[in-house]
Amino acid sequence: MRLRYKIIAYVAAWAIALLLTAPGLWPLAWMFPLGLLAVFDRHLANAGGWGVLTGVYVIYIVHAFFYFCSKTTMQTAILFGALVVLLTCNVVGCHDMIHSH
Repeated sequence: MRLRYKIIAYVAAWAIALLLTAPGLWPLAWMFPLGLLAVFDRHLANAGGWGVLTGVYVIYIVHAFFYFCSKTTMQTAILFGALVVLLTCNVVGCHDMIHSH
């Protein structure tokens, strides 16, 4: 798959996820990855600190590395599916964190 299409799909997936989370909370968008952790442990996502936030960012960075380095269409499709699952969990976790306050 061409890099151009990978980038378009990747950016579109992230944009949709961010828009589905809470458009009125753009100043907190940098905290968006904590929603992924909140699906499993809301307390840790809320009180985990910089180490936890960095860890969740690393998950997305590692995923992006493998996604953009994928050679076959099948690898790209699988990794894009994984991104959609990660972002879906992230949106659900963010909604849980927002509505628990």
